[in-house]
Amino acid sequence: MKYFKKIILFNLIILIHIVFPKDISKYDSIVNKKFNYKLEFENIVAGNAFISIKEDLSQNNKTLQLISKVKTNRFMDFFYKIRDEININMNFNDYSLIEVINKIRQGKYKKEHHAKINMQSMEIIANNKSKIITEKIYSPLSIIFALRDQLLQYNDIYNYKVYSSGKLKDINISVIGTEDIRTPFGVYESIILSPKSIDGKSAMNNKGDMKIWLTNDYKRLPLKIEIKLKHGSIVLLLNDIE
Repeated sequence: MKYFKKIILFNLIILIHIVFPKDISKYDSIVNKKFNYKLEFENIVAGNAFISIKEDLSQNNKTLQLISKVKTNRFMDFFYKIRDEININMNFNDYSLIEVINKIRQGKYKKEHHAKINMQSMEIIANNKSKIITEKIYSPLSIIFALRDQLLQYNDIYNYKVYSSGKLKDINISVIGTEDIRTPFGVYESIILSPKSIDGKSAMNNKGDMKIWLTNDYKRLPLKIEIKLKHGSIVLLLNDIE
């Protein structure tokens, strides 16, 4: 009988690993998905955005490709036109950067940036120049998905080295609370995250404050992103998942 029980237990363990693999959150909720967001400025509908993630098998190793686009509507274009496009190639296991291409159009400000990260030589290569690094680095967007593998308990602080528009920053991301967020497909309890530069200053290049809301479940879906600027707040609210 004991031997029979051991056989049953062994089979159950195998079944659990098949049905609930370790990386279920990656495959079940974000990979090969497109997250569509409604863009708001001071509670006024101002445009739309999306973040998509898919597997990239074109290189020697399997990686993840993240594409993000933000576009203001005609009404908002009259005041402040945004046409941002970000393409990121990430490490499959931890979402760290491999390559990033930014095309930023915000009002009169325009900037394009292309960088590759070589972890063998530990350097960032951009504009025919190299910059030495000592650890894996992330983009502000890839951090959102990297954080999903953390416990994210109240008052926890996580440190990341962030690369954005040619600059490296040490970022502390704090778990500051929970909040119920209403979406078109229901109300979800969410974990609130606040990124800050390690010196306590804003993590954003535009010196605005930022908050991120992830669902408080195993999926950790990015429900809401808020950026507070000098003249108001920009909010991305999840509207649909394809």
